[in-house]
This record gives sequence, structure tokens and C-alpha cells, in this order.
Amino acid sequence: MDEREKSFDDVCMYTDACALAGASAFFAGIEDAVILVNGPLWCYFFAMRRIEHSQSTISHRMVCTQLDNDAIVFGAEAYLHDALAPYVEQPPALLAVISSCAAGLIGDDIAAIVRGAGITCPTVTLDSSGLTGSFADGWDKAARSTLQTFCMPGQTPQMHAVNLIGMTSAYCCGDRDARELVRLLETAGYAVNVVLGCGMDAASLARIPQAALNIVVHDELGQGSARLIEERCGIPYITPLPPYGHAGTERWLTQIGQALPSPQITAAQEEAARMIREDFLRINECKSLWGELRYDTAFIRAPRSVAWGLAQALRTEWADVCHLAVAADREGAREASEIADEILGETDAVRTQQILAEMMDGLLLGSSNESAHIRPRENQYLAVSYPAADALHLSDSPLMGLRGARHIEEQLWNGNILHRKILLS
Repeated sequence: MDEREKSFDDVCMYTDACALAGASAFFAGIEDAVILVNGPLWCYFFAMRRIEHSQSTISHRMVCTQLDNDAIVFGAEAYLHDALAPYVEQPPALLAVISSCAAGLIGDDIAAIVRGAGITCPTVTLDSSGLTGSFADGWDKAARSTLQTFCMPGQTPQMHAVNLIGMTSAYCCGDRDARELVRLLETAGYAVNVVLGCGMDAASLARIPQAALNIVVHDELGQGSARLIEERCGIPYITPLPPYGHAGTERWLTQIGQALPSPQITAAQEEAARMIREDFLRINECKSLWGELRYDTAFIRAPRSVAWGLAQALRTEWADVCHLAVAADREGAREASEIADEILGETDAVRTQQILAEMMDGLLLGSSNESAHIRPRENQYLAVSYPAADALHLSDSPLMGLRGARHIEEQLWNGNILHRKILLS
């Protein structure tokens, strides 16, 4: 591989998905919305690939204008009219028209073209080209644009009603995490009003102001939306680290209880205490046979909130780690960033490859982009972000909450035991 090929490989391995993919993922979380990507097929398939990990039928409601070179020169109006034609007579609950990089350079008035085509359903149009930011930037822009149109103030908040803000099935196990958090909150006596961006419908957008508290799960996605809702509707929000691990889940529930007390919060706390006792006995039995769970090096690369939530649980709860490296920026991490021995930039490909190449008796929490660079016989790997080409997720196991804590700890211990057996053979 020459230097040019190696440089391009670095870009492919370590660059986040683009804003178009993030915006598309937000609207994909509205189950009765239609997504029209205004751009070439390459951009369309790139964005759709990120979403179809969790929504295998997304192509049924995600279409493309299929712009070619002529459109870049003469405009995309004719292409848009062709793509919009089916929705004139059969309008969806919500239509999102998202322009890619090339389409954003044309300068068409997309909103005017959509109105001129005779579309009567609620519509959101936005420029979300990859040149404007990352997956999280696109998701955030799409969410805020939608809320500005559909989130109307003046409703009365319902007691103990909460919204989960900033969740997406386009994150690894994201839809399962959402179900687990809804389960935990309902056990604690809260009514989950809306999960913004995951498993909702267009009509539920109007219910967002009925919550008494917004809980931001992934701050890189949802903090801008929570701030906008607070400004428009007066609903306060909190941004705790995502609940990874038993202790992390208890801490998450405690922070929510402090912001919005619930008379049934003890029910969730009792469930957590019971699971901790049960798992403590089982794990101690493993320790008596195999020793402590220990890694010389642990490397975590995932979306920011995921990376820091996992880092806190790994270092304080799951294992002994001599050197913990996290590839994520510090913003929003607060005290969690203090537990890392090394913090890398998300695009620091050189240092990332060095750590992975030198890793022995280590643990990688990341994606198949990173796992391709480790020696599998000498290290352990758990897929916690996409792409996950070397891992299959068919079960309903989440990564967050109490069920997620059990799932991850089970994977860590079983993988570690298998690794030790291989070394002994």
C-alpha cells in the first residue's frame, strides 16, 4: 500500500459519518415520516447504510432525487418534482427533504419547490451536507428544525412526565437502550412522554411540551434540542452521563429523582440493588476460578457520550485497567474525563493505530474500524459502535441500564475466560 492509499485508508477508518446520515437518522426515528434525500445515489446509500442496521425496511420510506451532473449545473427542481410526485396524492404524516453536499451548492429554494409541487403534509427542509459537520451535527440540526416547526408552547406539563432527548437507533443497540431506559423510568413511576428521535411518530411531536422534565441521554445529539425546548416551553433539562453499569444506572436514576421526585423511585432502586447482589455472587465465583478481570490497556472509541459513559463504568465498576485511552473530546464528560490516562482526538489516526498495534492483554470497546487493527488472539473486543461488520446483534440485549450492565459484564467475563483458555491450550 503506497502512502496515498494509506492516507485514504486513515480517513475511511476514523472519520465519523456525515451530517446527512445524522439528519436522515433523526427522521428515520419518526416511524411515519418519509425522507427524501436531495442528492446523488452515493450519498443516499451511505446515509441509508448507517440506518438500516436497526431498520431493515428503511428503504421503503427513504428515497432519493438521484442528482447527476446536469442538476449541479442547471438546478434540481425537475428532479425534486419527480421524486415528490407520489406524495402529492398520498401525503405522509411528515416529509423531510434533506440536501446533500452537492445539492447544497446549487442554491435551490427547496421549501418553495416543495410548496410548488403541491405537497400539503407537514414538511421540514434543510441543508445537511457532510461539509457542514458530523453525524451528531446533522442529527442536532434536523431535530431543532423540526422542533421549531412542531413544538408549540402553551401546554400544561403532566406530573412525573418526562421526555428522553437525543436517542437514535443508528447508534449501536440504540433502540434497545431506549426500551430499557423507558422500562426503568416506568418502574420508577415516571410516564415517558416522548423519546425524541427513536421509535416515535409525527403526532407525538406535539406532546413534547407536556413533560415536566427533559432527560438528555446523548448530549452530542440532544443538548441543543433540550435547550431549545427550555427556551420555547420552559421545560428544564438535565444531562447526566448515560447509564452504563449498575452503579452508573443507580447514579442516573438518583440524578433524575433529584430533578423530578417520584413516589415510586424506590421500586427501580430496589431492582438495581437486587441485581447487584445476584451478580456479585456469580462474578465472585468466576473470580475464585479465574482471578480478577484485568486489562493492561483498554481503548474506547465511540460517540462522545457513549465513550465516557463506558469509560466510567469500566474503570470504576467492571475491571482493573492499567492504561485507559479514550478517543473522544472532553465536552460534556465532566468528571468522567478525569479517569482516563490518555485522551485522543476522535480523528487522531496515527496514535490510535499505534495503541491498537501495540495492545497486548487489552480490551477494545469500539467498532470494526478499530478491531481490524488488533491481534484477536491477544486482545478482547466488544462492539459498542457502528460499523460492526465483525459482530452480530440479534438478541434484545441493550448496552445501557440494568439489563445492559449484565449484558456487557457477561460479554467481558466470557471473552476473558475464553482468552485465558486459548492461552493455556
